[in-house]
Amino acid sequence: MSRAFVKESDAETEGPLPQITGPLHVSAATVAAWQAELAEADAEIAKLRGSDAPEDRQATSSARRRADLLRARLAAAVVVRPAGPAEEAGFGSVVVAEDESGRRWTFTLVGGEEADPAAGRISWQSPLGEALMGGRAGDVVEWPRRNGPLSLTLRSVSAS
Repeated sequence: MSRAFVKESDAETEGPLPQITGPLHVSAATVAAWQAELAEADAEIAKLRGSDAPEDRQATSSARRRADLLRARLAAAVVVRPAGPAEEAGFGSVVVAEDESGRRWTFTLVGGEEADPAAGRISWQSPLGEALMGGRAGDVVEWPRRNGPLSLTLRSVSAS
């Protein structure tokens, strides 16, 4: 059968799980959220156990896949707690910066699994995250971007 005729929901449960290579640096809150999500997936699997209905088999398969991925993430998780002085940007810090035109930016430095650039959650390992790491209020850092670097003046740094 052509892959063009496979439903998206079927495709989500097929194939190997993504391989997790190396540690996942995350906050304690993310580990707790993953544990809660795993408990929900396990509860769903238990609820559907023994059903032969096609939709229940599909839901069970999806829940098992989600549970397996969460177990792999939890096994690879390394909880990083903010270290160093609160006024120095590090993992978990909230940094308020301003560019040359006066535009203000607020960034929270997080692990790659937690990153959401649209929400201002920046991986500490990204080019911007690396530029911010160790910065203090008053420092000027260069944000390396594809269309050229941008100078940012750090206005405040605080623990999240």
